[in-house]
Amino acid sequence: MSVSWPGCTESRNGCRRRVRPRRGGRNREGCEVDANQWIPRYGKTLLALAVSAIFYAVLLVVVMSVWPASNVIKVVAEIDHPDQFQVYYNNAFRKIAFEEKFSRKSDPVPAGRKTDVLIKLGDKPVHRLRLDPGDLPGTARIYHIKVASFLTKSREYGPAEIHRLFRPGNDQVALTLEKDHVAVVSTGEDPSLIAVEPLLPGNRFFPYALTLAFSTALFLFLRRFDYASFPAFYDITRKTPSLGKNITSLDGLRGLATVIIIIDHTLGKVVGIGAIGVWLFMALSGFLLARPFIKNPGNALSLSFLNHFFSRRVRRILPLYFSYLVVTLLLSKRFDEAARHFLFLQGDGVLWVINQEMVFYLMVPFIMAVNYLVFRGRPWLIATGLTLLMLAMNKWFTSDVFTLYGLRNQGLPLFAGIFLAGMISSYLYYGVYERSRFYRERHAQVSSIFAWAGLILLIAFFLGTTGTLWGKEGQGAYYGVIYWRWYGVAAAVFIFLLIGSDNTFLDRMLSIWPLRAVGLVSFSMYVLHPVIIDTIRGAVSHYTGVVTPGIVTFLLTMTLGYLVACVTYTFVERPFTR
Repeated sequence: MSVSWPGCTESRNGCRRRVRPRRGGRNREGCEVDANQWIPRYGKTLLALAVSAIFYAVLLVVVMSVWPASNVIKVVAEIDHPDQFQVYYNNAFRKIAFEEKFSRKSDPVPAGRKTDVLIKLGDKPVHRLRLDPGDLPGTARIYHIKVASFLTKSREYGPAEIHRLFRPGNDQVALTLEKDHVAVVSTGEDPSLIAVEPLLPGNRFFPYALTLAFSTALFLFLRRFDYASFPAFYDITRKTPSLGKNITSLDGLRGLATVIIIIDHTLGKVVGIGAIGVWLFMALSGFLLARPFIKNPGNALSLSFLNHFFSRRVRRILPLYFSYLVVTLLLSKRFDEAARHFLFLQGDGVLWVINQEMVFYLMVPFIMAVNYLVFRGRPWLIATGLTLLMLAMNKWFTSDVFTLYGLRNQGLPLFAGIFLAGMISSYLYYGVYERSRFYRERHAQVSSIFAWAGLILLIAFFLGTTGTLWGKEGQGAYYGVIYWRWYGVAAAVFIFLLIGSDNTFLDRMLSIWPLRAVGLVSFSMYVLHPVIIDTIRGAVSHYTGVVTPGIVTFLLTMTLGYLVACVTYTFVERPFTR
């Protein structure tokens, strides 16, 4: 049989025919196939069409919210008392019609004199507009209004048009058309006039045409996009670890931990559940970093291996981390904070975990050197020694001894006990259990027991990490934070059970494609998701005036966060790790 890329062909008796792929990345004969062939041609078109349609709807709202816009409104008016004019502006979609933060005031207007009153808006949308001719009761005569814009044709309105376009904002205001002006008489404070239609109508076809052009360009791009070779998609099934084969369930576990953290930050009813996501990351880090030293204890004294070890860790973390700091801190001129973050002296928000990980990496060579020189690489003795070290650090290595600054401007202890628990789990599995006679003879029979135990523990994580799920409030409800030492050990035990449940339902459950896809870009999603959340909430509030529901914020954060993370993984993370 001969195989070509893309697609597979087979030869039988000198005849060649194309083999249609079935599920996954191989056909029934085992030929590797191009991922583009997993979905029929029309499927790729429908996907591009669906994404472009959603993009069109969202972009149309944005375009119709920002265009047309006015930079200056000039009102020729005369009032019988000194006061200031004020304009409230809004787009067509915001729930609350007029708010103080979306308004501009003129300079003081003198009494008894016809005056050109300028209200500088700075290119703000005026689909809905409210004009307040002062704050105090009295009479205002409006002769002329000009709405100026750089984005469309400016409009001017005389008395008759002003009388037609505006209505009184409340019962204490009377609007009367006179010969050369409109008289606004108010018997109460805060008189207002509300426009009944846009003062800058613009070309009604322009927003649709502009949006359609961008959406069509996106459709054509997605229709021709080579998903199979895009690194963030290609690496889901083809990435190669530094040691041994790739364990797909651990990729899925990274994805699950990321999802748990984002759930914590978006769904208010489960605040605190993200702790177990972080502990899983830390325990998994210890588990995987110990693995090469278990397979070859001599690595602890190999300068070339240690150089490769640190180089790989630095190239994995620093490019994205430093890029994030440049964009969020340096470009906003927060130089002192940026310097402390670059030097790992501070870790605001989610960045506190990175400082912890950097300390963990520095601990590894010393721990492994002791394991090799003192315990001679014997797994049982090493696991015992690491357990004693973990217990000692959990009890005595508190924030009074060593503090890392960050999170919410607070001193944090070093959570090394969780990292060490992951190492212990790795030594017990690869150094003890996998080398045992029991593993060789009975592992296939007990792997399902591991799977059920792991599933029970996973359910316990979801139900028992935070009391807010059960109506409790305050810091005392965050059990995963209060009892982090025990939860860290539980996270390491779960990783042991997951590795031991290979080819079971738990292994398959955590190896599903969506979790592995998120797991591949989990570092980018972890670092960037707070910015994504703030952007989503801010944009929805700005354009609609609506507070985004938690479940909507979660779904949007997962979608947009994943897409952004795919880009940063491909162009920031991956080039440095290859």
